[in-house]
Amino acid sequence: MSLRDAAVRLSYERLCRPYLKRLKTPTATQERYLRKVLKRCKDTVYGKEYGFADIKSVEEFQRTVPVTTYASMEPYIARCMKGEQNVLFPDKIVYFMTTSGTTGAQKYYPLSEQRVRVYAHDAARRTLFFIVHGNHFDMMDGAIIMLHAPLSTGEKIGPYDVAQASGAFTAAMAAHLPGLDYGVGENYLVIPPFEVNAMTDWDKKIYLTARYAVAADVRMTAGLTSVMVSLLRKISTEFHDQLLADPALDAETKTKLRRVSTDGIINLQELWPNFTLFGGGGTSITPFRRVIRDLLGDVEIWDGYGATEATMGAQIYPDKGIVLTVDKTFFEFQPLEEGAIPLPLSDVKTNTPYQVLITNDTGFFRYLIGDIVTFVALNPPELGEITRMKTLVNIVGERMREEMLLRALEHACERQGTSFLDFALLSETTTDVTRYQLFVEFTHVPSDLQEFAGDVDSHLQSLGFYYEFFRKSGALGIPLIIPVQPRGFEVLLRTMGKDLESGKVPRLLTPELSRMLPRL
Repeated sequence: MSLRDAAVRLSYERLCRPYLKRLKTPTATQERYLRKVLKRCKDTVYGKEYGFADIKSVEEFQRTVPVTTYASMEPYIARCMKGEQNVLFPDKIVYFMTTSGTTGAQKYYPLSEQRVRVYAHDAARRTLFFIVHGNHFDMMDGAIIMLHAPLSTGEKIGPYDVAQASGAFTAAMAAHLPGLDYGVGENYLVIPPFEVNAMTDWDKKIYLTARYAVAADVRMTAGLTSVMVSLLRKISTEFHDQLLADPALDAETKTKLRRVSTDGIINLQELWPNFTLFGGGGTSITPFRRVIRDLLGDVEIWDGYGATEATMGAQIYPDKGIVLTVDKTFFEFQPLEEGAIPLPLSDVKTNTPYQVLITNDTGFFRYLIGDIVTFVALNPPELGEITRMKTLVNIVGERMREEMLLRALEHACERQGTSFLDFALLSETTTDVTRYQLFVEFTHVPSDLQEFAGDVDSHLQSLGFYYEFFRKSGALGIPLIIPVQPRGFEVLLRTMGKDLESGKVPRLLTPELSRMLPRL
C-alpha cells in the first residue's frame, strides 16, 4: 500500500467510520444532535425567545418551537444584515449567501463559520466514501472537474460581502482541505483554476473549463447535475473547432482531440479513458442518467442531496440510494395530508411522501426546506427520489408529484428510445379540455409525439390512483407534449436573469414563462 493510499484509509477511519457507527442507531444519533443544537444556540436571540435551555426532548422541541419558512425567518435575518451577532447562531457571520431558490425569489442567508466547517467536513467524507467503498484510489492520479458559481457577487449587505452559495461552499472546502488545490498540472487535483470559476461570464467560464479539461486526465466531476451535464455536452458537441483553433491549447492536446473526434464530435470516453465517477446533486438525477451513459459510458454515478440551508445526505455505497446525514442535521418529515403533524425520523415509513423540515446549529430551526422525499429503507435511512414541494400539481384533485412525472417521462423515453434533459409543466384549462402541457427538452425528439404522450399517460395512471380516477372520469385529458429547442431551458433561465448554476428550472410554469421557452 502506498503512503498516499494509507493516508486516505487513515482519513477514512477518522472521518467515516464513526459516522457509519452512528448510522446504526439513527434515532439516538438524531436526539443527540438536537440536544447539541439546543445547547449551542440557547443564548442566541432565537434560542432565548423559544426557551432552548429548557427543552428536554424531541416532543417538547416540537411543541415549543414553531415550523418556520424563509418569510418567518426574515426579521431575524434582517437583524443579521445590520451586523448584529448571536441572532440565529453563536459564531461569527462570514458573509451572506444568496440563492434564487426553486421559486425564483431571491433569498439571503447569513453564513456562519460553523456551516463552513460542516460543509468542508461533509465534502471530505463523501469523497472518502467514494474512494474507499468504490475502491477508486487511482482517482487522485488524475483531475476533478468542479464548476461552480463565483464566490463574490460584488454586492454587499451591511458589512458583509454577498456570495453565491456554491461558490461560497467550494471556496470553504478548498480553504479547509489543504490538499485540494485549484489549477492544472501534476501538483493539482481540481480544474479549472479558481480564477476561472470566479468569472461571472458563464459562456466564457464554460469554454475555458472545457479547454483545461480536454488537456487533463479527467477522472471525476463534482457539482450540480444539470450544470455538469451541460458542460460535458458542450465539450462533446460544440467546442471541437474552437478548441482546435485556440492558440492557447498545446499541439499535443490538439492532436489528441483530432484522434478522438468524428465529424466534429469529441468522444469523451476516448478522451478520458480513466474517467470513473459522475458526481452530481442539487436536482433529480433521473432524467440525466441515460445522457450521462451516452456521453461517458458505463461510469459510476453517485448522487447527493444538498441544500443551501443544511447538510442533507449523500450516497455512501455504489448502487445504493442517498443516506441522510443524521449527525449534522435534525430532520422532521411532514406527511402531505392537510393538517398532518411533522414526524421525527423514528416514526417515518417507507414508500410514503413527506415534506422535509430541518434544524441545525447554523441558523435554521424546524425550517420547511421545500422538498418532498420518500424513504426506500429505514436502517440506515435511505431516500428514493427527491423532488420539490412546489411541484405538487393538483388541478382537479389528482395530487401529482414531480417524482411521478419524472418516472413517467423516463418510462416513455425508454419505450421510444430517447432521453430527456429537463421538463416543465403548464396546466391548460379550457371549455374543451383540462390537461397538462409538458414542455420537454429531448436529446432527440420522438418520432410519434402522440404515442409518447400515451406512454406518459398510461404510466401516470399506473403510479397515481387519483390521476387514474380523474383520467377515466374525463376530468383530465391526455397530456400534451411540447418539445423544447436544444438549450431551451438554458435560454429560459437566462431570460429570467439567472445563470446555469444560480437557478433551477421552474417545474410549474406561468403562461408568461411558457411564452419565453423556445419550442421546436
